[in-house]
Amino acid sequence: VLDEDKPKLRAVIRQLQRVGDSASISYRVRHRDGAIVNVAGRVKLLEENGERIYQRFLFDCTAQKAIEERDDLKGRLDTAETTLKSFEGIDPEKIQGELADWKKKAEDAERDFKAQLTRRDQQDWLKGKMDEYGVKSPYARKQLEQECMAEGSGLAWKDGQFMGFGDFMKAAKEKDSGLYLTKEEQEAADKAAKAAKDAPQFTAPAGSQGGKNERYVPPKIF
Repeated sequence: VLDEDKPKLRAVIRQLQRVGDSASISYRVRHRDGAIVNVAGRVKLLEENGERIYQRFLFDCTAQKAIEERDDLKGRLDTAETTLKSFEGIDPEKIQGELADWKKKAEDAERDFKAQLTRRDQQDWLKGKMDEYGVKSPYARKQLEQECMAEGSGLAWKDGQFMGFGDFMKAAKEKDSGLYLTKEEQEAADKAAKAAKDAPQFTAPAGSQGGKNERYVPPKIF
Protein backbone atom coordinates (compact mmCIF):
# COMPACT_ATOMS: atom_id res chain seq x y z
CA VAL A 1 0.00 0.00 0.00
CA LEU A 2 1.35 3.44 -0.89
CA ASP A 3 2.30 5.47 2.16
CA GLU A 4 -0.07 8.24 1.13
CA ASP A 5 -3.07 5.85 1.18
CA LYS A 6 -2.26 3.96 4.40
CA PRO A 7 -4.02 6.47 6.74
CA LYS A 8 -7.21 6.19 4.66
CA LEU A 9 -7.12 2.39 4.80
CA ARG A 10 -6.55 2.36 8.58
CA ALA A 11 -9.42 4.83 9.11
CA VAL A 12 -11.84 2.57 7.22
CA ILE A 13 -10.72 -0.53 9.16
CA ARG A 14 -11.15 1.25 12.52
CA GLN A 15 -14.78 1.95 11.62
CA LEU A 16 -15.56 -1.78 11.67
CA GLN A 17 -16.62 -2.52 15.26
CA ARG A 18 -18.92 -5.56 15.08
CA VAL A 19 -18.51 -8.88 13.37
CA GLY A 20 -20.12 -8.66 9.96
CA ASP A 21 -19.46 -4.94 9.50
CA SER A 22 -18.05 -4.06 6.09
CA ALA A 23 -17.06 -0.97 4.14
CA SER A 24 -16.03 0.00 0.62
CA ILE A 25 -12.42 0.93 0.09
CA SER A 26 -10.10 2.01 -2.71
CA TYR A 27 -6.38 2.65 -2.55
CA ARG A 28 -3.17 2.19 -4.46
CA VAL A 29 -0.51 -0.48 -4.14
CA ARG A 30 2.87 -0.87 -5.72
CA HIS A 31 3.38 -3.99 -7.79
CA ARG A 32 6.55 -6.04 -7.63
CA ASP A 33 7.59 -4.60 -10.97
CA GLY A 34 7.25 -1.08 -9.53
CA ALA A 35 4.01 -0.21 -11.31
CA ILE A 36 1.27 1.49 -9.30
CA VAL A 37 -2.00 -0.46 -9.28
CA ASN A 38 -5.40 0.96 -8.27
CA VAL A 39 -7.50 -1.52 -6.33
CA ALA A 40 -11.05 -1.27 -5.02
CA GLY A 41 -13.45 -3.54 -3.15
CA ARG A 42 -14.75 -4.17 0.35
CA VAL A 43 -13.21 -4.99 3.69
CA LYS A 44 -15.22 -7.03 6.19
CA LEU A 45 -14.77 -7.89 9.86
CA LEU A 46 -15.04 -11.66 10.48
CA GLU A 47 -14.49 -13.98 13.43
CA GLU A 48 -12.79 -17.37 13.10
CA ASN A 49 -11.91 -19.64 16.02
CA GLY A 50 -12.62 -16.80 18.43
CA GLU A 51 -10.26 -14.47 16.62
CA ARG A 52 -11.34 -11.41 14.64
CA ILE A 53 -9.87 -10.94 11.22
CA TYR A 54 -10.33 -8.44 8.37
CA GLN A 55 -11.13 -9.95 5.02
CA ARG A 56 -10.65 -7.92 1.85
CA PHE A 57 -12.32 -8.53 -1.50
CA LEU A 58 -10.37 -6.51 -4.06
CA PHE A 59 -10.09 -6.15 -7.82
CA ASP A 60 -7.73 -4.28 -10.06
CA CYS A 61 -9.42 -1.06 -11.20
CA THR A 62 -6.36 0.57 -12.76
CA ALA A 63 -7.87 0.63 -16.24
CA GLN A 64 -11.17 1.99 -14.95
CA LYS A 65 -9.31 4.61 -12.93
CA ALA A 66 -7.37 5.65 -16.02
CA ILE A 67 -10.64 6.05 -17.94
CA GLU A 68 -12.15 8.14 -15.13
CA GLU A 69 -9.05 10.36 -14.97
CA ARG A 70 -9.09 10.71 -18.76
CA ASP A 71 -12.79 11.69 -18.72
CA ASP A 72 -12.15 14.13 -15.88
CA LEU A 73 -9.29 15.77 -17.76
CA LYS A 74 -11.39 15.91 -20.92
CA GLY A 75 -14.23 17.55 -18.98
CA ARG A 76 -11.85 20.14 -17.57
CA LEU A 77 -10.46 20.82 -21.03
CA ASP A 78 -13.95 21.25 -22.50
CA THR A 79 -14.84 23.64 -19.68
CA ALA A 80 -11.66 25.63 -20.27
CA GLU A 81 -12.34 25.84 -24.01
CA THR A 82 -15.93 26.97 -23.39
CA THR A 83 -14.70 29.62 -20.96
CA LEU A 84 -12.12 30.86 -23.46
CA LYS A 85 -14.72 31.04 -26.23
CA SER A 86 -16.96 33.15 -24.01
CA PHE A 87 -14.20 35.78 -23.93
CA GLU A 88 -13.84 35.92 -27.71
CA GLY A 89 -14.43 39.43 -29.05
CA ILE A 90 -14.16 40.97 -25.58
CA ASP A 91 -11.62 43.71 -25.04
CA PRO A 92 -10.00 43.20 -21.59
CA GLU A 93 -8.98 46.85 -21.42
CA LYS A 94 -12.55 47.91 -22.15
CA ILE A 95 -13.85 45.65 -19.39
CA GLN A 96 -11.33 47.08 -16.94
CA GLY A 97 -12.37 50.57 -17.94
CA GLU A 98 -16.07 49.80 -17.45
CA LEU A 99 -15.39 48.24 -14.07
CA ALA A 100 -13.43 51.33 -13.04
CA ASP A 101 -16.31 53.57 -14.19
CA TRP A 102 -18.88 51.57 -12.24
CA LYS A 103 -16.68 51.61 -9.16
CA LYS A 104 -16.29 55.39 -9.41
CA LYS A 105 -20.05 55.83 -9.87
CA ALA A 106 -20.73 53.70 -6.79
CA GLU A 107 -18.21 55.66 -4.74
CA ASP A 108 -19.65 59.00 -5.96
CA ALA A 109 -23.19 57.88 -5.14
CA GLU A 110 -22.17 56.81 -1.64
CA ARG A 111 -20.32 60.09 -1.08
CA ASP A 112 -23.30 62.14 -2.31
CA PHE A 113 -25.67 60.20 -0.06
CA LYS A 114 -23.49 60.83 2.99
CA ALA A 115 -23.21 64.52 2.04
CA GLN A 116 -27.02 64.78 1.80
CA LEU A 117 -27.43 63.21 5.24
CA THR A 118 -24.87 65.60 6.71
CA ARG A 119 -26.55 68.58 5.05
CA ARG A 120 -29.93 67.57 6.45
CA ASP A 121 -28.47 67.21 9.95
CA GLN A 122 -26.85 70.63 9.62
CA GLN A 123 -30.10 72.26 8.50
CA ASP A 124 -32.05 70.67 11.36
CA TRP A 125 -29.44 71.82 13.87
CA LEU A 126 -29.40 75.37 12.44
CA LYS A 127 -33.20 75.54 12.53
CA GLY A 128 -33.16 74.84 16.26
CA LYS A 129 -30.40 77.39 16.82
CA MET A 130 -32.22 80.05 14.78
CA ASP A 131 -35.26 79.53 16.98
CA GLU A 132 -33.07 79.74 20.08
CA TYR A 133 -31.48 83.00 18.94
CA GLY A 134 -34.82 84.47 17.88
CA VAL A 135 -34.11 84.90 14.17
CA LYS A 136 -37.59 85.51 12.74
CA SER A 137 -37.04 86.75 9.20
CA PRO A 138 -37.15 83.85 6.70
CA TYR A 139 -34.72 85.79 4.51
CA ALA A 140 -32.29 86.28 7.40
CA ARG A 141 -32.57 82.60 8.42
CA LYS A 142 -31.83 81.45 4.88
CA GLN A 143 -28.91 83.84 4.56
CA LEU A 144 -27.38 82.76 7.85
CA GLU A 145 -27.85 79.10 6.95
CA GLN A 146 -26.05 79.56 3.64
CA GLU A 147 -23.20 81.44 5.29
CA CYS A 148 -22.77 78.77 7.98
CA MET A 149 -22.79 75.88 5.53
CA ALA A 150 -20.50 77.54 2.98
CA GLU A 151 -17.05 75.97 2.64
CA GLY A 152 -15.28 79.21 3.54
CA SER A 153 -17.37 79.95 6.63
CA GLY A 154 -14.64 78.81 8.99
CA LEU A 155 -17.19 76.78 10.97
CA ALA A 156 -16.30 73.13 11.39
CA TRP A 157 -19.11 70.55 11.59
CA LYS A 158 -18.12 68.25 14.43
CA ASP A 159 -20.05 65.97 16.79
CA GLY A 160 -23.37 67.11 15.34
CA GLN A 161 -22.85 70.87 15.67
CA PHE A 162 -21.08 73.83 14.11
CA MET A 163 -18.08 74.72 16.24
CA GLY A 164 -17.83 78.47 16.89
CA PHE A 165 -21.46 79.15 16.01
CA GLY A 166 -21.91 81.47 18.99
CA ASP A 167 -19.11 83.76 17.85
CA PHE A 168 -20.51 83.64 14.33
CA MET A 169 -23.91 84.84 15.52
CA LYS A 170 -22.35 87.51 17.73
CA ALA A 171 -20.48 88.92 14.75
CA ALA A 172 -23.64 88.73 12.63
CA LYS A 173 -25.59 90.78 15.18
CA GLU A 174 -22.84 93.39 15.42
CA LYS A 175 -23.06 93.70 11.65
CA ASP A 176 -26.87 93.96 11.72
CA SER A 177 -28.34 94.64 15.16
CA GLY A 178 -31.87 94.03 13.92
CA LEU A 179 -31.03 90.57 12.65
CA TYR A 180 -32.35 88.67 15.66
CA LEU A 181 -33.65 89.15 19.18
CA THR A 182 -31.97 88.03 22.37
CA LYS A 183 -33.82 85.64 24.61
CA GLU A 184 -34.92 88.48 26.88
CA GLU A 185 -36.00 90.61 23.93
CA GLN A 186 -37.92 87.71 22.47
CA GLU A 187 -39.71 87.06 25.78
CA ALA A 188 -40.61 90.77 26.01
CA ALA A 189 -41.87 90.79 22.42
CA ASP A 190 -43.94 87.66 23.01
CA LYS A 191 -45.38 89.16 26.20
CA ALA A 192 -46.33 92.38 24.42
CA ALA A 193 -47.94 90.49 21.57
CA LYS A 194 -49.94 88.39 24.02
CA ALA A 195 -51.06 91.47 25.96
CA ALA A 196 -52.22 93.15 22.75
CA LYS A 197 -54.11 90.05 21.77
CA ASP A 198 -55.81 89.73 25.20
CA ALA A 199 -56.62 93.47 25.53
CA PRO A 200 -60.40 94.24 25.56
CA GLN A 201 -61.81 95.86 22.45
CA PHE A 202 -64.68 98.32 22.43
CA THR A 203 -66.96 99.26 19.58
CA ALA A 204 -68.46 102.76 19.39
CA PRO A 205 -72.21 103.03 18.88
CA ALA A 206 -73.35 102.76 15.29
CA GLY A 207 -73.78 106.12 13.57
CA SER A 208 -71.44 108.00 15.89
CA GLN A 209 -68.90 108.28 13.07
CA GLY A 210 -71.01 108.56 9.98
CA GLY A 211 -72.84 105.32 10.68
CA LYS A 212 -69.67 103.20 10.59
CA ASN A 213 -68.75 100.72 13.31
CA GLU A 214 -65.21 101.50 14.35
CA ARG A 215 -62.99 100.14 17.10
CA TYR A 216 -63.22 102.32 20.19
CA VAL A 217 -60.09 102.84 22.25
CA PRO A 218 -60.78 104.26 25.73
CA PRO A 219 -58.75 107.39 26.61
CA LYS A 220 -55.64 107.01 28.73
CA ILE A 221 -56.20 107.79 32.38
CA PHE A 222 -52.59 108.55 33.12
